[in-house]
Amino acid sequence: MDDSDATDTVLRYLRALGHRRIAHVSGPPEFEHTALRIDRVRAFAGTDVDDRMESVPTDYSAEAGAAATRRLLSGATRPTAIVFDNDVLAVAGLGVASEMGVRVPQDVSIVSFDDSAMIRLVRPAITSLTRDTVELGQRAAVLLREQIESEVHLPSRPGPELTLSVRESTARAAP
Repeated sequence: MDDSDATDTVLRYLRALGHRRIAHVSGPPEFEHTALRIDRVRAFAGTDVDDRMESVPTDYSAEAGAAATRRLLSGATRPTAIVFDNDVLAVAGLGVASEMGVRVPQDVSIVSFDDSAMIRLVRPAITSLTRDTVELGQRAAVLLREQIESEVHLPSRPGPELTLSVRESTARAAP
């Protein structure tokens, strides 16, 4: 499924809050949806001279998410917002921010691409993209069936409509 719109939605929201140093903690770039997200982050990074955006690939584990977040928050110029490819990475990142004394959302805003119960239970609750996962599964199954029956590689298709569920983990960028 094409996640370009999802990435654009998150990045436009963070930019509207004044964030220009945005980091992306991704999964493995060999996954198509991850590669699409990384490409969109790179495209956004080139649209404004003040933008500093980077994607840090991980294996989707909490340990890798924590290590990536620790590296990002330890840098000389830390991001004002971090977008995580899934909720496990986001919760691990939130934990690292807390242990380092980096306040969420005052010092860094956090957003996740998923919307599981886990990110609504942590404090602060994490802003995320919400989509109908049942419909996503149905569309993926249809595409898979069509791909199996096709002799050529089929292109990605848009996923179900997305909504941004704004919660306590995002705020305006500090001046």
